[in-house]
Amino acid sequence: MHPSRLLLALATLLPAACQPPRPSTEATYRCSDGRAVKATYGDADHVRLAIDGAPYRLTVAMSASGARYVGEGWQWWTKGMHDAWLAPLQPGETVASAPGVACQAR
Repeated sequence: MHPSRLLLALATLLPAACQPPRPSTEATYRCSDGRAVKATYGDADHVRLAIDGAPYRLTVAMSASGARYVGEGWQWWTKGMHDAWLAPLQPGETVASAPGVACQAR
């Protein structure tokens, strides 16, 4: 194969090779109010939560530390995979005004 064609082929394949598919990560949390939350992290931009069995899809949002997700009336803020906080979002809020509840992975 001609060297320029080889370079073109490698340049085409390289971005896909550098970004392997990320498997979903799941964690189950117990919150201080007794609520059960199952979190599925399937990509860098979203988390799927099952809060007492009801499904929600939240989108990543800006945070000073940790990972914060908002959507469908909820804010989910994690520090690593062990500690999280769940708070309701009021209409029009992008950051929860309610303090929410602490949750820990089981």
